[in-house]
Amino acid sequence: MSEEKNSIGREIWEWTYTIVIAVAIALIIKGFIFDIVKVDGSSMFPTLVDGERLIVTKLGYKPKQGDIIILDSTYENREEYYDAVALDKGKEELSFFEKFSLKMNMPENLKKKYYVKRIIAMPGQTLDLVDGKVYIDGKQLNEPYYEGITASIDPAVEYPITVEEDKVFVMGDNRTRSKDSRSSELGQVPYEAILGKSQVRIWPISSFGITR
Repeated sequence: MSEEKNSIGREIWEWTYTIVIAVAIALIIKGFIFDIVKVDGSSMFPTLVDGERLIVTKLGYKPKQGDIIILDSTYENREEYYDAVALDKGKEELSFFEKFSLKMNMPENLKKKYYVKRIIAMPGQTLDLVDGKVYIDGKQLNEPYYEGITASIDPAVEYPITVEEDKVFVMGDNRTRSKDSRSSELGQVPYEAILGKSQVRIWPISSFGITR
């Protein structure tokens, strides 16, 4: 009987160990290598359609002009919130564990909210909107993914505008339905707020293919 109990105990331990390792590997892959995200909304139509699933690569990704990216739209506001809490505590910054504990009671408007957008301009580049077209450093941007008019959507954002260091200027491909860097609510996007690059559309199956 004792031998049978030991055998059952070992089996339970082996199953538990296997599950823990599998979960840890899954979290590492999701956190650092790639993720699967769902397109929510029409801001990238017709390039991407509401409800489609994308594989997003993270490991070693460096932003490039023209890339379709997934970004955390509340990143900067959340960081300002953390800084304010740290100041109240007399600290320069909060630890990882303090930030993690704050997430449990995070104000709704500061919780992570992901947007799918296209990088239009890189750090140091000057972007202008002239007669409904996008100009980068004085040259009209070639945009085969968009044929409509690109207009200013926020009087607080003045053009021409130079992209700040370690930030990118993003827009949706559906310019009339996109809240993007043309709005002061989102503004230029810090590198730290970029989750990764959209690589492949995996759902629906009929639309499977590389995203460009």
